[in-house]
Amino acid sequence: MLQLKYLTLDVFTTQPFQGNPLAVVFLPSDPQHTLTQRQKHLLCLEFNLSETIFVHPVTDPNNSPHRTIDIFTIECEIPFAGHPTIGAASWFLVHGQQDPHHPVTSLITKSGEIPISVQDAQTGAVAARIAHNTRIHAQRFPLAELLALHPTVRPYLNESESKDFPLFSIVNGMSQLFIELPSLEALAAVTRPTGAQLIPTEKYLDAGWQSGLICVYFYVRDVEDEKMGGKVIRTRMMLSGIEDPATGSSASGLAAYLALTEGEGRGKQQSQEGGDGQIRYHFVQGVEMGRRSDIGVNVRMEGGFIQQVELTGTAVRVSEGVVAVPEVDM
Repeated sequence: MLQLKYLTLDVFTTQPFQGNPLAVVFLPSDPQHTLTQRQKHLLCLEFNLSETIFVHPVTDPNNSPHRTIDIFTIECEIPFAGHPTIGAASWFLVHGQQDPHHPVTSLITKSGEIPISVQDAQTGAVAARIAHNTRIHAQRFPLAELLALHPTVRPYLNESESKDFPLFSIVNGMSQLFIELPSLEALAAVTRPTGAQLIPTEKYLDAGWQSGLICVYFYVRDVEDEKMGGKVIRTRMMLSGIEDPATGSSASGLAAYLALTEGEGRGKQQSQEGGDGQIRYHFVQGVEMGRRSDIGVNVRMEGGFIQQVELTGTAVRVSEGVVAVPEVDM
């Protein structure tokens, strides 16, 4: 039976058993042993983590700076996700055996090429420049419908106000509903949606933008964080009946939305680098799950438009071994 090397990383953390777990499976170099999509999916189900990546072998030594990965959830293959991208970048740039003369400079994903780099050699932080094609949708989500999905936040939101919430896509197919809450107490009160319902994309997203799913991203700004020694944005992500300890794509979306709509608003630090305005955000997610995750997002603005979105974070190696591959495409 064919066996493949694998390892697991905890992403957006430097401590094992914190952050968001990721399985990394190394595909065979022998073209006769190419895995089918079904075999990859079965392996993903075996690991039973939110995401598993499959690393393609280097077939052309001249193209070694670019490494191809496939990203799977337990439901299907997806073109992009934040914590698999940071996990892969951390493996190639920090944890794996690197050729100092030919460093890996980008990941090739189904969403396109993602440039990667070491952000801080001392901490092992890496950065991934993610694609963006932002959209603030015309339709907003009513408070009444939010409370029907998440009734436990009712005591913390004023029902007498005519309130609604924005829907945003950082790229087509990757959309979020942003819910700002007034306190950490309110954030702790969030539970999974009643009936594990999904928000209908055809009702709330603009025409031509209705692919993918809508994550519900709860957040509280200006939270004093002892570990960081400053203010952070605390978050939780719900998708149907699932809560994720770290959602890099949602954090990137919220950072882009805040940068576009608030300018010098709260929850970020403004710096000038090379004459370009860069806004730095720090998100802390997963605390309520006992898996703290530290997610950085840098947004570079020029003339009121987003020029670059850079996701940053660390990862730590937790386990490694070999895993059997299904012999037949079941």
